[in-house]
Amino acid sequence: MPHAGHLEGPDGLRVEAVRLGDADVAFARARHPDARAGQTWFLLTRRGRLIAYCRDVEEVAEHVDLSDLHGPGDAAEDAC
Repeated sequence: MPHAGHLEGPDGLRVEAVRLGDADVAFARARHPDARAGQTWFLLTRRGRLIAYCRDVEEVAEHVDLSDLHGPGDAAEDAC
């Protein structure tokens, strides 16, 4: 599954753009029956465990606060 990039968040959260392969489609269809191999979706995981497959950023926002996301290795701006 090729990686187009990812963002990280608190507590091991990771949001990654992925091209759906056959195994991914099986999981994505749990929420979206029309998911097809070859589509690019967002994969959400926390400490390596699946949270969701999302079609777009609006769906990602249903699961996480987008303002908590940052690039890999970036320090949080509001660290106190």
